[in-house]
Amino acid sequence: MSLPLLKVIPAGAGSGKTYSIQKLLFEWIDQGEVKPEKIVAVTFTETAAAELKQRISAELIENDKLEAAERLDQAYISTIHGFGLRILSEFAFDAGLAPKQRLLNEDEQKELIKKSLTGTHRAEPIIRSLSDYGYTATRSGNGWKSAEEEFRSSLLEIVTLLRSLGWNDEKESNVSSAKQWLTEACPWVVKDAKGLTKRLHEAVVQLLNEFPHSLVDEYGLNPSAKKAFVTNFVDLNKAKDITNLNSN
Repeated sequence: MSLPLLKVIPAGAGSGKTYSIQKLLFEWIDQGEVKPEKIVAVTFTETAAAELKQRISAELIENDKLEAAERLDQAYISTIHGFGLRILSEFAFDAGLAPKQRLLNEDEQKELIKKSLTGTHRAEPIIRSLSDYGYTATRSGNGWKSAEEEFRSSLLEIVTLLRSLGWNDEKESNVSSAKQWLTEACPWVVKDAKGLTKRLHEAVVQLLNEFPHSLVDEYGLNPSAKKAFVTNFVDLNKAKDITNLNSN
């Protein structure tokens, strides 16, 4: 028995997505198009998944479909991560994996990023001149974090963000739309990048003329604040000493 074809319609918060899915799934169950335990529905948060499942169950109970409501507990209604974890756990032996899954720790994530970077040429321009892209060695705890480590940390943050967006290679339209938005929102950057850099440098100079010394003694009331004030003051002085602006 084939199910109705669906269109993917992007919709924002409060537009009725959960309600529409609730009504559609109830209709399928009511008409015998799908078994309750065979439903697969994924959402972004655990709260939304629990709410969706509760709504469908409540509607089934209200319409005297108690058995269907009970069988709904076996359905795959969860976040995309929860769905993946359930698949890996239930079919672990089929794939030759351990049934108990776990998240990668920080060291394992870093190692995977290292391997990925060595297997691609796309990051080479950035790696060859990390300082040009704003990556420098920074103090971390009792030691130092290299510019390359800073880059890998940023890369991990980007990967996490793209996962939450459901990114894939076919979504190049996202890049185009983002570029278009930036072009429209900041037209002066595209038309006069050197002029913008010059004005930013002038602002830095004026700020340091007004506050020639670090404010850490006056406002650094805790270790985090002290670190932020020192870092900002050092960065401002580096920016002040920029030369040959027109060539950058």
